[in-house]
Amino acid sequence: MSAVSPALGHRIRWIAVWVLIFAWFAALAVNVGGNAVHVLLLGAIAILAYELLIPEATS
Repeated sequence: MSAVSPALGHRIRWIAVWVLIFAWFAALAVNVGGNAVHVLLLGAIAILAYELLIPEATS
């Protein structure tokens, strides 16, 4: 038995996506990080791609 259910893992990944997107917008607004700040957005896109590629968990 896994310690993290598929539903909880899904929720954690979506929270991470929203946090990364918010951090990206905030960093752009205060002009910190230069071009490296776009790595935050790239991380959010990577998590979303992972969400699309993992198979659906069957109950």
